[in-house]
Amino acid sequence: MKGKISFSIKNRHIAFKMELERNITILTGDSGTGKTKLINMVKMYASEGKSSGITLRCKCSCIVLEGNYWETLLYNTHESIVFVEESTKFMSSYAFANAIQNTDNYYVFVTREPLPQIPYSIESIKQIIKNGQKPKIEKIYPNVSVKDISSFPYDAVIVEDSGAGFTFFKTASEKWGVNCFSANGKSNILLELRKQGGSRILVVADAAAFGSEIMELTQFKDRSDKKIDFFFPESFEWLILKSAIFSGNVDIGNILKNPIDFIESEKFISWERYFTHLLVETTKDSPKLRYPKAKGKLPPAYTTDANMDYILSAMK
Repeated sequence: MKGKISFSIKNRHIAFKMELERNITILTGDSGTGKTKLINMVKMYASEGKSSGITLRCKCSCIVLEGNYWETLLYNTHESIVFVEESTKFMSSYAFANAIQNTDNYYVFVTREPLPQIPYSIESIKQIIKNGQKPKIEKIYPNVSVKDISSFPYDAVIVEDSGAGFTFFKTASEKWGVNCFSANGKSNILLELRKQGGSRILVVADAAAFGSEIMELTQFKDRSDKKIDFFFPESFEWLILKSAIFSGNVDIGNILKNPIDFIESEKFISWERYFTHLLVETTKDSPKLRYPKAKGKLPPAYTTDANMDYILSAMK
């Protein structure tokens, strides 16, 4: 399943409306904002239909996944919107994270807790805000990333991974006389931040799979007396594809304009995986630019002065 999907549900007391722009949406909010009410309405409509007094508009079937036999129900559910509520025991399990891989559904996880075992985007995290009979559903982190780091005005740079992305940003940092460190995984970024003595720090990570870490990281930034900036492209591979290196590729240009129209949820659990696949396929016949499937060693062609400038300019 792919593409943007509109969802709305209402009864005579309350109405919810949202657009699902990715295969995984995290829906959160304070107590009393309507999270449980939304789940119960979807559940009631699924069992009673229009006789429930509920109106649901969506081009896909909508279900609430729950109970001891959730695996069987999920196995038999296709091209649907699957809602899961935080009180279920399985939502935070690795068994569930594995079960939703390679499925053709979209998922809405109604929870206030991060789900580190599931790769979801910063852009996927939304909150319900009270607004009378029509609660608003809005993104929580729409502008969390800085838009230009080409001059590197920092004392240190922390990069999420230790592979190709780290190689690139370490090379770019050294050009400006800035130390660059690998966190060796997204869950270690906060630990690395606490170790840094500089007053100006840049954190680089893939937004497309960083959703579970962003709340704790932004809270740390708010409490810190350091200047901490976040640079969160969809992924390092997305940044390369967006750069002038591939400006003449019309197909890539069309994909980057509306990625959701091209990314099949059944094949790619996250956009980060899709863009890696796209870059690998695009460069497989180019000896110099051929990108490794494992995202390990970065080909030297990407760290020439010209290509580095192209990639760093892609976020302006």
